[in-house]
Order: sequence, then C-alpha cells, then structure tokens
Amino acid sequence: MLTLKNVRKIFGSRRVLEKISFSLGEGQKAALVGQNGVGKSTLLQIIAKEVSIDKGDIFIPNRALIGYLPQESAVSSEETLLDYLRRMTGLEELEKGMASLEKKLEDPNALEKFERLQSDYERLGGYDFERKAKSILDGLFLSHVGLDRKVSLLSGGEKRKAALAGVLLRGVDILLLDEPTNNLDLPALLWLEKYLSRSKATCLIASHDRIFLDNVVRKVIEIDWYKRDVTMYTGGWSEFAEMKAHAFRKHKELYRMQEDERHRLRESIDEKKGWVERVKESVAPDHDKLTSNYKKERAIRKFDGSAKALQGREKRLDEVEKPLERELLVIPLDPKTKEDDSIVLKKLTFGYKDGFSGGTIDLKIPLGRRIAILGNNGVGKSTLLKTITGEILPLKGKVFLSESLTFGYLMQEHENISQSLTPRALFKKRLEKYFDQDTLQRSLAQFQFSPGVMDDKIASFSPGERVRLILALLSLLHANVLVLDEPTNHLDLEAIEALEEALETYPGIILLVTHDRRFLERVRLDKNYILEDGKLTEVASYEAYALSVVPKMKRILKRFEEKHGV
Repeated sequence: MLTLKNVRKIFGSRRVLEKISFSLGEGQKAALVGQNGVGKSTLLQIIAKEVSIDKGDIFIPNRALIGYLPQESAVSSEETLLDYLRRMTGLEELEKGMASLEKKLEDPNALEKFERLQSDYERLGGYDFERKAKSILDGLFLSHVGLDRKVSLLSGGEKRKAALAGVLLRGVDILLLDEPTNNLDLPALLWLEKYLSRSKATCLIASHDRIFLDNVVRKVIEIDWYKRDVTMYTGGWSEFAEMKAHAFRKHKELYRMQEDERHRLRESIDEKKGWVERVKESVAPDHDKLTSNYKKERAIRKFDGSAKALQGREKRLDEVEKPLERELLVIPLDPKTKEDDSIVLKKLTFGYKDGFSGGTIDLKIPLGRRIAILGNNGVGKSTLLKTITGEILPLKGKVFLSESLTFGYLMQEHENISQSLTPRALFKKRLEKYFDQDTLQRSLAQFQFSPGVMDDKIASFSPGERVRLILALLSLLHANVLVLDEPTNHLDLEAIEALEEALETYPGIILLVTHDRRFLERVRLDKNYILEDGKLTEVASYEAYALSVVPKMKRILKRFEEKHGV
C-alpha cells in the first residue's frame, strides 16, 4: 500500500532524511519514532505530498484516499462544523466535479471521469455523510457541539478533535497521523485506539504516547538521529524499546571485544618489532659473522612478515563501528522551598462571567503535594489552573498563596510565547534581573540546543523545540510550583522520560493535567481529582477513573461499527 525507496530530503545545507526505505502493506499499523527534529513530521508531509523530495521514489496506489493530520492543525474557519468536515474530506470538491460533468455524460470520457468521482464519493460515505460524521464525533466525545456550530467558536481541544474527525473521515486507505493524541481526553483516546486497531486503513503514526502505540501498532520505524535513515522493528513500542536496548548493548560489547583484540594485536606487533630491532642491533663474533648474518636476516624476514600479518589483521578490525551515543537529556529542577509553602482555595468559584463557571471548591495544597486533575475536554481543567496561578480572577471566593511561591506554567508559556522573540529576548524578559547570558547559553546547551539558536526567531523552532525551550526557562526560574497542563504534548520520548526522572525527586508542588497514561504512572501522584459538572471530586486513582470511562466508550464504538463498520 505504501513503499518508499531511498528517499532523501535536504533543507538548505541541512540533511534531514537520507536513504529512507520501507514498505507497509494494506491495513498495517506502524509507529514513526525518533528524537525531536529528526524529520518525522517532514517524512509524513512528504508522503502526504505537501513537501517534495530531492531524491528517491514513493509508491502509493492510484486513487488511494489519504488522511493526513499535521502536528499543529490550524482550525479557525467561520464555516459550520459540517461544512468544515465536508471540505476536509474532499466531498465538496468531488461534488463540484460531478456537477460540472453531469451535463456531459453522453461523452464517454466525461462519463468515465464522473464514475471515478462518484466511486470516491461513495467510498467517503458522501450519500450518508452527515450520519457518519455524527458517529465519528460521537466517538471523539464531540457530539454535544452540533454540526451547525461555527468552527471558530470551538475550544482548542474541540478544534483538535474536529481536525482529527476530518482526517478519519478522509483516510479510507492510508492514515498519516502526527501526534494524534495531543489534547485528546481519555474517552476519546480510548475510542481512537479501538477505532484504529480495527480500521482497514494502513496507518503511519508519529506519537509520544507509549501505551497508545503498544495498543495500536505492530511495527515501529525509527529514524536514526545521526545517519537519518530508518530501521523497522516488529512489535509495539515496548518490544521496540527492548529490542533496541538489547541491540545497543550487543553493539557496545562487540565493539569492546574488537578494541580489546586491537589492543592485544598492537602489543604483539610492538613486541615483535622490538625483537627485530634488538636482532638488528646485535653484533656477531668475527669468526661466525657469515652464518650469524644469514640467521639474522632470515629471522628479520620471518618476524617482519609476522608483524605485517598482524597489522593486516588489525586493519580488518574495523567491521564494528563505534556505537554513537547522544548525551542524555537531563532536566535540572532545583526549587527554592519553605516548609510552610502552600496553596489554599477557599469557597472558590472559577470561570468566566458570561460563560463557563465551576465550584465551589475548598482545598489546601501543601508543599510537596502532587495532584492530578482529570476530566474530559472542556470541563474547565485549564481554567481552574489559570485561576490558581492568578492569570484569571476568581468569580467568587479566594486563592491564598504563600509569598515565596514561584510558578512554572509549562503550557501557558508554550501557548502564549511570542513567535517573534528570540531565546535571548524571552529569557531576558522572564528572568529580569536574574538574567545572565553565560548561564542561558549553558542551559540551552543542556537542553540540546546549539549556540547558534540564541538569536533565532522562536517561530523557526519546531513544537518540540519550543517545549524544550520552556523547560530550560523553568529550570532557571527555580519554580517551586509546577503547573503542567498536557506537558508531554510535542515532546519526544527521550524528553518525556527526562521530565519523568526530574519530577521523581522534585520537592515542590505539582499540579498536573494530562491524559498520558504512562506519564501518570511515573509521576507518583498523591491525590487524583475529577472535574465534572464544575465539581472537583477526589477519586482513588487514575485507574479507577479510566475504568469508569471504558463502558461508555465501548458502547459508542459498538454503535459506530453496527452502523458503518470499520
């Protein structure tokens, strides 16, 4: 269904992809993994025909219907949700094409074109599109919005779901998904897992969600950060991680054995060369010079030959290349804390005067407390976090903060960051009198940025690079309260694991909103709360919350399959 042969892509002088070759059959599901900036999004754009290649070949069947979800999908139109979905799936264009041909059907060529367009229209469910669209929106838990709602009025999470719905409705044959789980709530995430697992479409998915990948894919394609080629592994994420770790350990051991053998050969060569030199310098007695010189020359020839043979063996010891290791990303979080640091919510009502509101909430959050706020998209989790940090004023009640609290708000920084700023300007603005250029340069290097990016516009950074930039800023702020709103969005798996390691020993307060299940397992939470209908209710664990969602998700999926099949 999808084959790439020796695909190369170069931007300016930078080699992005080199000799990319792999093949996926009909219905196969594969993950596309690699560090931020390694070219995953570029490769998906190439297959989606949004970016041209410099060399190589891509083979896709004629008339294959492809759905492509970019990592950042700009959904901001004044059309209704139904019109948006019709346009995104291509139905609008197909209808215009068929309409232009209807009066020419007596022409065999026009009739043939019309039948091709009609076939695609039927494959996309055009004659029953509204019902199918409602089923997909129901599965993504967006049915409450209504198909007549203007897209511009949707929330950020709802817009992401709308974009995903358009791609799923379009991608009958091939689905190219770049971080599809970003901003999805748990019910929609669980539904998407089941939907993709049962879909007949060939799927290539770039994702940081390890459990999602384990549940959906059966192949993993890794882009090498140095060579920029790919290796394909069989299995889900966990099998890939285990096989890769095993292969790397074996590679290191083979290289060690090779270098040990090289060292032994060099010692042997040096020893024989030393012996030859001693023989050459030896002086035979006058009465036996002829015999002695003959023996000396023969011995020198023999040992010269032996030394050359050893040198030949040494040259052949270059079969195992030195394993390349990137320096591991470490996120230093060193907050300044006091024992009585705390956050107190007293009879708090939060929200907007002319819109959503929630409460009343009474809650004390002492130093060291780790809290997760769970719930569906649109219930007000981010609004509550913004009220706690002071970005939004309470509608009623109070938020009491210790004077020594310093907030680090990851996603607020990421969303509101000015694209026209440079890292130097951003850090100078946020750190104010604590700004130090040498410290900034060391921090950026620690977060795997080259010195040359100091004065680059942030607009040129990838989404993952922007998040790492904010993590560098948080480490310099010495924040003792981390407000993490979907912190793993756009991060690669290496950076996520580094963040997990940093939070393991973090002594400050953590307020977390995420639907990354593996991340929730690793953060070691003290309390879990569900925000629903404006009320904050404690729940025993994240697992208990997840179990409460599963029955509804299964009913929706079953209803969808009965109506349409997958």
